Order: sequence, then structure tokens, then C-alpha cells
Amino acid sequence: MPRRASASLADTILSYLLAPWCLRAMPRATPEQRLARAVWCRDHCATFAGRWILVAFGLWLVQISPLGFLFVWGPVPVLALLFPLAFILGIAHLVAQIVAQKRAGPPPIDPPVERDEERHRD
Repeated sequence: MPRRASASLADTILSYLLAPWCLRAMPRATPEQRLARAVWCRDHCATFAGRWILVAFGLWLVQISPLGFLFVWGPVPVLALLFPLAFILGIAHLVAQIVAQKRAGPPPIDPPVERDEERHRD
């Protein structure tokens, strides 16, 4: 989706992390528009899921590292509590991709390309 030139920092961050934030601009009134949304979600939700899962593991690794004591509020490890939330958001994006693939069908696969055997000899 094209980005607006006047997008705020919060808008940019949310569009980088949340698929529904990107999908809010796409209409869903007709079946064709709903199919277009499903195709977009099928093609992009795995990227969003990967980002959230990386955030989750990053939070966990920082919390269990020697720097983790900086992120303890009383007896509560703050980053360790944010880990499940980020991980669940990643899994939710994966589920959204699976549901969208059921609606839109599998992605198109390019036909096989002929190899030039002379160039690819070991």
C-alpha cells in the first residue's frame, strides 16, 4: 500500500506492525473487495507474524540477559510479561493468513524455468 507523505511516526510504526492497520484503508463492501483484502492478507500477514515473533523473542532475550534487571518493576519482570502478548499477536497474524488463504486460494506459482546446463555445471 502506498504511504502517505504526511504519515505520523505512530501511523508508520502501527502500519509496520499490524496488518489490520494497513487493511483499514481497503474497502470491503463488495465480494471483489473482500477477495482483494484476503489476497493482500494472504501475501503479507506472514511478514507481520515474523516481526511480532522476533519482537517477542527479543523481549525475552533482553529480559533474561544481564540487562534484564533494568526492566524489573518491583518483583515483576516487565519484558517477560510483554513476551506472551507479542507472541500471541504473531500467532494471530499467522491465523489470519491461513484464514485468508482459505478464502483467496493458494498464491500463484511461477512455471518452472529451463536451466542452462552449461552455465550451472559444478
